[in-house]
Order: sequence, then structure tokens, then C-alpha cells
Amino acid sequence: MAPKKQKDAASKSRGNLIEDEALEWLKPRALIKPDDQEDVPEADLDEEVGRVLTTINPNWVADEVAYHYGLGRFVAKPKPTFGKAYPLYIYQGTAIRKDSEEAKAQIAAGYGMVGFDDAGPKRAKVKKSAAEEEEEEEPEPEPQPPEEAKAEEDAVADEEKPSEAVEGPHEPEPVADDLEATAGDVGEEPEGDEKDESKDTGEEVLEIKPRVKKLANQFNFCERAALTYNFPRRSVDTQTIPPPRANYGSTALQCIIFDYYQEDYARKQREKEEDKPKRLRKKTAKHVKSAQQIHDEQLAQRIREAWTILERLVNQNIYDDIAQDYRYWDDPSDEFREGMGSLLPLWRFQFEPMRSHAVCDVQWNPHYQDLFAVAYGSLDFTSQQKTGCLCLYSIKNPAYPEYAVVTDSPVICLDVYKETPYLICVGLYDGNVCVYNAQLTLESSYQYKSDSVRDKHSNIVWEVRWGARLIDGESTFFSISGDGRVVQWAVMPGELQATTIITLTSNVPPIPGPDGTMINVNSCGSCICFHPEKPDIFMVGTEDGMIHTCSLKYNRNYVRSVQGHHMPVYRINYNYFNNSIYASCSGDWRVKIWEDGREEPLFMFELGAAVGDVKWAPYSSTVFAACTADGKRNMSRFKVITKFEGNVQATEKSSRSRPKDLTDYEIG
Repeated sequence: MAPKKQKDAASKSRGNLIEDEALEWLKPRALIKPDDQEDVPEADLDEEVGRVLTTINPNWVADEVAYHYGLGRFVAKPKPTFGKAYPLYIYQGTAIRKDSEEAKAQIAAGYGMVGFDDAGPKRAKVKKSAAEEEEEEEPEPEPQPPEEAKAEEDAVADEEKPSEAVEGPHEPEPVADDLEATAGDVGEEPEGDEKDESKDTGEEVLEIKPRVKKLANQFNFCERAALTYNFPRRSVDTQTIPPPRANYGSTALQCIIFDYYQEDYARKQREKEEDKPKRLRKKTAKHVKSAQQIHDEQLAQRIREAWTILERLVNQNIYDDIAQDYRYWDDPSDEFREGMGSLLPLWRFQFEPMRSHAVCDVQWNPHYQDLFAVAYGSLDFTSQQKTGCLCLYSIKNPAYPEYAVVTDSPVICLDVYKETPYLICVGLYDGNVCVYNAQLTLESSYQYKSDSVRDKHSNIVWEVRWGARLIDGESTFFSISGDGRVVQWAVMPGELQATTIITLTSNVPPIPGPDGTMINVNSCGSCICFHPEKPDIFMVGTEDGMIHTCSLKYNRNYVRSVQGHHMPVYRINYNYFNNSIYASCSGDWRVKIWEDGREEPLFMFELGAAVGDVKWAPYSSTVFAACTADGKRNMSRFKVITKFEGNVQATEKSSRSRPKDLTDYEIG
């Protein structure tokens, strides 16, 4: 009997182990709490607190109103149905009642339902391993008294009789992998045959309980988290061969960067052409000029140059007498007309498309003595022209301009670059500035133009002047406009870069603006002139008669300001022989001679009409010429009679004037 008792004890311990593992989650676990957590009595923890969820917000304002723009008055806001409570998350539960129709339908369909009610012990057969069978072999029996041994033999014989009668073929039983399939109902006892078969086949019947599905409580739900073990890191150092190094040095200039960008762009274009299909490549090849077309264009260019030379020869023969008078003509009657002069009309330059336009600016080319540039625009602000023109005339051919390009807006001013005389900057009526290259064909039009949206003046550009080059070597020019800004334009590769040097301010106090703001009133610029020896010093004239001396290094304030005139200042010009002397003209009919640093003018001349321009003579320090709005040109000469401490005390004046028609430009 001892071996059987040990076998039953082993089977019971195995069943208890499986049962403990199945119901392990039901055992309460000790919660990990911090040391400083407050202890709450069990009575308070077990107390049930009722929670009532309502859709009415107690903080809702009943008399809240809002302005209705359609009705033009305040109206009361409607009361929300959910009381200002906005649903952010909605969770639909899956638990249903067992006695509901839906639960009955699921049970009838065979889905079943797992709960605490049907959780009970179930039986399963577990096949023993060979090692377990060896361990359970019966030990050698100890010698017993004859009476006890005889009683045990009789008991064993009685137990083996029914097993021999039932012994026969039987089906193999499922192994431990099919526990759930072979488990019986709760409370059922295995029959005697099954017990005997399990004994013969070495199988053991265990009672287990099914795992119960745990449903999380939606109201009192506690989530537990645990930290996993993080494997420590370690640093492993390795020594490798360093990569080869080399020192490289170069100069990065704007021109070099531009060249590299051009090469990169050309390379990308070639790659795109290679990636295109052959069929598309054939279509693009049609636009490429053939060798015959290139030859024809070169031939046409040579023919044009030949016709230009022939035209100049014909015009020189026609105007030969005028050329002789230009060099040697002198009017003997000038000696008998004191204060009066006479002019001999020489050449007349006309351009038929611009016959209705006015000549706004004229300038000689500093390199070619027989070439000058003319700006065609319009100063009639009531009926403004829509287009303008830039023309280059030569004395060798007065019949037609050497270079003519039509602009989108009237041209108001121009300036020829002394270093590269083929570059001409112009200022337009719409506030834009352009740079033209006379070496290019007329099809290319302007080479540079300001951005019409961001970098441009908001008023008429009254004057443009080329300045000194930047440190990087880029050419620059300056423009002044009626918007009160002096802008420096840097001729960068492919674009014009604008920099506001100074904004002219006025003495007028700020005026009130919208929303209680105050707006400063800017002064309108009208002319600009740079110092001959100091490229960072320049003077500007304004429409309120002020003459401001400014500096490129200190662009916040004026270096000096003088109330020069009572009307707009149209031109400022430095003397060629004395850089401290300059002349200014204005619409108040006056020409004034100033010395740098003085508040009062040295000389003041009234010509009886608005003076539009004034220039010093390049051959004399005391001769200047002025042009008035009534068509007269005045040339004055002053001789110093008395000198005291370097200041002029008395002067003598002689002038000659004659009316001039401003519709056509004449050389005299």
C-alpha cells in the first residue's frame, strides 16, 4: 500500500501545481508604494462615492450675447443642448447581460460565454515521462512478519482479478497537449475502466480549472507597469587608419561663385537633355540655328557695318560746310552788342518715333568725343506719355541715331559710366532704374533692371549718378527720387542689388495717422551730386529748397544742411578747378554760388525764369552756363576785382542770351 499512497500524493501535488498556476492571477499582490505616501484607513477606501454625470454645465452663462452683423445688434446666444460640454472621446463597451436576447443568441450560435459561474475543476489525462516512471519504481520491500505479508498478498490478488477480466484492446489516449479537448464536465468522476487503462498506459488523470477571462472595470481600473532590465552599455575603442588630408586654399569672389554656378547649371541642363527620350530631343533640335543661318546673320552684320560707314561718308559730305563753321565761325557783330550774343545753329538731331516727346537729359560720352546720349521722356504730368527712348547720336551721322531702344516708361535722366563707356544707367518715370549695354543688340534691350515689386522707387527718379566701385569690384550707381530715398544699386551678376543710403526727412512735424499713430513726413529729393575728390561725400537737393551734405559712412543724419532756395533745387554742380565751390539752380529763378562750409551764398543771380540746369565751364573757373524754362541759355563770366582774405568782394558780369526751341536738340 505504501507505493500506491506515494503515487496518489504525487498526482495530487501535480494537480495542485496546475491549479495554482491557473488561478495565480486571482491572488492579491502587494502594491509598491512610496515611503511618503499618506495612509488612508480601510473604511475610507471601502466607502462608495456616488458619481452623477450630467450634460448641464453649472458655469454656463444664461445671459451671454453676441453681436449679429446681419441684424446690426446684439442677440442672445442659444442655450446649448449639451451645456458647453464637448465630447472628446467616446468608448463603446462590449459587455452585455447574460439574460439579454443578444447573449442568448450568441450562446445558441456556439460562441459560449466565459464567466465566474462556469469556472470549475476539469479532468485531463497527462502522460508520464520515462524519467518519472523510473523514479516511481517500487523500492525493495522490507522484511515483514509472516502475518502481515500474507494479508497484503490476499489484498493484491483481490484487486488484480477485475483488471484481468477487462483487459483487452483499447484506443490510445490523448497526450497532455490536448488537455482542453479531453477535459470532462465539472463534478464527473472517471469510470473504472478509464482508471485501469490509465494504470496500464502510464497516464495520470488531473483535475484542472479553466482560466477565467478577466473583464476590466471601466470605472475603477488600475494599471500596473513594470520596468524591464536594461542591458548596460560599454564603450569599445578601436584604432583605425585616419583618412588622408590635404590643405586647400582659394579666393571666393562673386565672379568666381557665379562662374561655378553657371558651370553647374550647364551640367544639369546637359544631364536633362541626356535623360530625355530621343523623340523629344528631335523636336528641340529644330530650334537650334543651322550653320547656314549663323553664316547669314554674320553676313548681315558685316553688310550693316558697311552701310553705316557709307552713310557717315555721305552725311559728312552733306554737312561739310557746317563742320567748317563749327571750327572757325565767329560773329564780328558781338563786339557792338554788349550783354548780347549770337548762336549759329549747326546740326539738328531728330528721331521720328519720339517727335512728341521732350528731351529730359543729355550727356556726352566721356571716351568718344563725337558721341552723346539723349533721354526722351515727358514732363507734362497732365498727359503723360506711356513710352520713352534712349538714343545715342554721333556727329558723324546726324540723320539717324547709332543706338536707339524704346522703354516701357518715359526716361527722365541718364548717366554714362566713365570706366566702361558702353554702360548707361537711366531713371524712369515709374520709379525703375535700368542699365543698358550699347555693345549688345537691340533685341536684348536692357541688361539690368530693378525689381518692379520690391526694389524700386515709389516716385519719379530725378537723377542717377555712377559711383565708385565696391570692395569686391562691382560697379555701383546712385539714384534719387521723389519718394525721399537715396538708393545705391550694385551691379551684381545677373541682377541689381539695392541698398537705401539715406531717407530724406523734412522739418514738418509728424502728422496724425490711422489708429492714433504719427507719420513722419519725408522730403522729396530732386538732384544729387558727388564730391570730385571724396567719393563718400555727396550733396542732395530737395523740392523744399534744402541742400543737404551727406556721407556714405554716416547715413543716419546729415553732415550739413543749408536753406539754399525757396523752391525745388534742380541741379548742383562742383567747380572743376576749386572743389570747395559749387553752384545750384532752382525754380525760384536764381543761380547761387556757394563755398563749402558757409551758410550764405557767395553770389546770387536772378535770371527771370525757372532755372532748370547749371554747369561750370571745363576751361575756366569763372564761367558757367545756365538754362531757363523760357528757352534762353545764359553764359556768365565773373572776374575778381578785389580780394580780401580769400573772399570775393566785387564782381563784374557779362552775359549773352538768345531764345532756344527745346523741342529739338541742337549742338552749338
